[in-house]
Amino acid sequence: MRILESFKSSFYNLKVSKLRSFLTILGIIIGVFTVILLISIGQGAKNRVTQVMQELGANTLLIFPSNIETNGDFNTLMEESQRRRNRGIPQLFNYSDLLYLREIFRDEILISSLVSSLSSVKYKFIEINAQVVGTDNEGLIIAKEGLLSGRFFTETEIKNREKVCIIGPKIAREIAEDYEQATNKSLDIGGQNYRIIGVLREKGFTSSSYEDQDRRIIIPITTLFSIKGDQNLNIIAVQVKNPEALEIYRYKLIFALKQRRGKTNFVIARQEDLLSAMKEILNILTLTLAGIAGVSLVVGGIGIMNIMLVSVMERIKEIGIRKAVGAKRRDILIQFLVESSILSILGGIIGIILALIFGKIIVHFDIPFSLNFNILILGFLFSLSIGLIFGVWPAVRAASLDPIQALRSE
Repeated sequence: MRILESFKSSFYNLKVSKLRSFLTILGIIIGVFTVILLISIGQGAKNRVTQVMQELGANTLLIFPSNIETNGDFNTLMEESQRRRNRGIPQLFNYSDLLYLREIFRDEILISSLVSSLSSVKYKFIEINAQVVGTDNEGLIIAKEGLLSGRFFTETEIKNREKVCIIGPKIAREIAEDYEQATNKSLDIGGQNYRIIGVLREKGFTSSSYEDQDRRIIIPITTLFSIKGDQNLNIIAVQVKNPEALEIYRYKLIFALKQRRGKTNFVIARQEDLLSAMKEILNILTLTLAGIAGVSLVVGGIGIMNIMLVSVMERIKEIGIRKAVGAKRRDILIQFLVESSILSILGGIIGIILALIFGKIIVHFDIPFSLNFNILILGFLFSLSIGLIFGVWPAVRAASLDPIQALRSE
């Protein structure tokens, strides 16, 4: 039997049992849909992490506390033996550590930190959805912040812990007709009045944590310490003016902090260190989730094999007649393989379409999603291979039937 005739016959048989065919490919649909969706989300997350790291700049260093000796090298934490040891609570930095580094390096490099607060925000008794963070002018420069109106903090405002703030553009539009009018208004932050001195440039969801950067309220870091009740820092950011001197300053910072803390219970990470670590973690997570989702593909394949075995039993007499009029064993084998392949391909195509539709929806909720042609081809090949693999046994069984015994069956 020719391949074209096999396709025609297979489509006819599937058309006769539409509901059964749909229920058979349901597992394939779910499997292909979830695999493509999860891989695309993982790829989108990697792209966003790359974007975040690029925003930091190649001349930026991030210093994290650790509870183990690391020699200041970020890769030390990635070693398996060190990960098993790193189970305690790290000794956090203090604001005095930051000032100590500034005193040593003065105008050579920029050094700052970012501290967040869970303070409530109101404008004239109206609740404002906002994230309150504290930093200083050097932190604003490192983060490449710009202004639509107003100004940054003065040294006096930072030193005296004054209640002033710089707000995101979305908050400014909620409380005033334009950005200029938003300045000099007051916000209630944690029960205290803060005067608005500036409006930040629009950033959207381009920074870490996938939070809306246009809904931030930045106050002097010293003022935020008064709210928190301590001066602990989880991270210190450093920006080197000359990127070529990045490694030199990394060693200088390791030496200075070791002198300050008595040991190297910290790591100093470069952009590529963080990027490599995050990509490795996301790759493992994506593959794990895709593997779990792939189980439904196997379930779908078992469903195809089961229904094809039933189809063989139902069509024993038909197989006997075809063999009696000259159909070869190969022709019967090809027909049933084509039929199982069509089932899996249809399931794969529907799964791909659903993944495309769902991907268009989730991007509106700012969930990272990046779908490329290779992922679609991968999903299609997965579905096709499932049909071929799980269709072999039913096809071999059909092709092996004795034509005389088949014709005698009821």
